[in-house]
Amino acid sequence: MALFLDLDNTLLPSKPAYDFAIGECAKDWMERGLGDGFFSLYESARKKVKNRLVGHSSNRLRLLCFKLMMDEVKNKTNFKQESDLKHQSVQSGFQTKDISDVLWMEERYHLHFLSYLKSESKKEIYQTRLFPKLVEISNQFPVFLTTNETLRTQLLKVSSFLPEFFRFTLITSEEVGFEKPSTEFFSYVLESSKQNPEDCIMLGDNWEDDVQGANRHGIASIHIPKMWGEDADLIKYPSTSKIPIWTASNTVTALDFARLWLFQSQK
Repeated sequence: MALFLDLDNTLLPSKPAYDFAIGECAKDWMERGLGDGFFSLYESARKKVKNRLVGHSSNRLRLLCFKLMMDEVKNKTNFKQESDLKHQSVQSGFQTKDISDVLWMEERYHLHFLSYLKSESKKEIYQTRLFPKLVEISNQFPVFLTTNETLRTQLLKVSSFLPEFFRFTLITSEEVGFEKPSTEFFSYVLESSKQNPEDCIMLGDNWEDDVQGANRHGIASIHIPKMWGEDADLIKYPSTSKIPIWTASNTVTALDFARLWLFQSQK
């Protein structure tokens, strides 16, 4: 028996943390004197990174986005200088001294993201409803956190948010070399867990990556569209597959159901 859990937006509120961090980075960008238009520059750089690195965990690295943004800023500055000087040759690209700005922006992003998670983790809804349940289940069944991210990023998130005595095995797409919902990723997870797929259950917010990915590999799953939805009912999805798929209104409801399902599967 094993419980497979997605991390972002299933166990921790990554989307609001991301929005907060980017908003704060825009302020940092201005205070650093790097110019206007942070949001348009960032979205353009983010789109380029994602399109270029489809299927790679590194497509989520903020460092790549900030590097592209700095390239754009410096190229515009150099073009203006070249137009002003006319007869002088001005090289494109940023200078060695500009590297500190790129690294500083990445540090600020992680600072803001993790500070949001730390603050959020202190709220009563997590301390009394989610965290005790995670610790309890992890003492009863093997728990595997399965994520499409870099190992360093996920280690930082987990250490900043999840309870100290929560037991788990972390598996990231960076160390597998493939992302969910690929066969390679789920095969690696099953091999690591040393479990048969019919004895496992997957919980996640992403329908394709978590739910459909698990289903195609014979793993029962629970879809969690919102971490803290109000309705407590659990409804089975209509599906032609023999592998069960449910939907839960929130993460706590899904964990309760998964725990019961794992106990019943033991009999």
